[in-house]
Amino acid sequence: MKKIFSILLIACVAMLFSACHKEGVYNPNKKISKIWFTDANGTRTLQEAWTWNKDNTLEKIDYYSANGALAYTMNFTYEKKRLTRMNVYSNNVYIDYKYEGKNLKEVALYSNGTLIDQYTFTYKNGKISNFTDTYFGAKADVDVMISPLQYILPDEIYSPIETICKKNHEDSKATTTSNYELTWEKNNLVKLLRTSTTSDQTVEMKAEYDKKNNPFYGAFTELFFENNVINGYESQNNVTRAEIISNNGGQVTTNIINYEYSYDGKYPKSRKLLENNQTTVTEFEYTK
Repeated sequence: MKKIFSILLIACVAMLFSACHKEGVYNPNKKISKIWFTDANGTRTLQEAWTWNKDNTLEKIDYYSANGALAYTMNFTYEKKRLTRMNVYSNNVYIDYKYEGKNLKEVALYSNGTLIDQYTFTYKNGKISNFTDTYFGAKADVDVMISPLQYILPDEIYSPIETICKKNHEDSKATTTSNYELTWEKNNLVKLLRTSTTSDQTVEMKAEYDKKNNPFYGAFTELFFENNVINGYESQNNVTRAEIISNNGGQVTTNIINYEYSYDGKYPKSRKLLENNQTTVTEFEYTK
């Protein structure tokens, strides 16, 4: 199987829950039912379908390929409405969530029972201020498309970060550790700085927001820096601008992404991404 690690379950998971909520509990006022994506060529496809339980917890998310076929499903397990496990690819790949009081303590990714990636969190003033990602590279012969940070910033923002950070994982066959420092303005993540114990590379993300409600606020799953992370799950509002700065041994590259939204009341119904003279659109449908 391919060694893809894209999981920085990090931010998303970390960001998944706001300070005023018990972490691991996600019960938005407007619940997503489907997410559609239109690419730069104008092709519109179903990207995700969300199914909710009768107790208002999220049961599963079905992810679809560009050809419309079901690619994989994420299933969620709870204890007293608090997320404890996310399963992918049946039960072969799963993420476990551990808590300490109201706070998220640890997120761990397993494949066939083997620990692959582990995140531990530190809090300040009720918010995640730092977290550490320990990646067990020698064990990572697994094909995973999870992004525990998917819900921190919009997916498209995450791509350039993923490309940069994933390469560090894939180039290493030993255990590596990355550290993340988070900066907040009220309930929005405005800065995330990633450093590594095995290289001099740093990656910094800065974000700006609108004043509308983020439908992913308080979500649980994907974390952020790897594979589909940038939906801003831990931020109360929607990202309008993201700046990603990579410094690799003094070689600095910057990527800027802008977003435009249309709204249905206080919530977005579509998000337009503008980058490199190309436009893509993500549309949100909600349950009735």
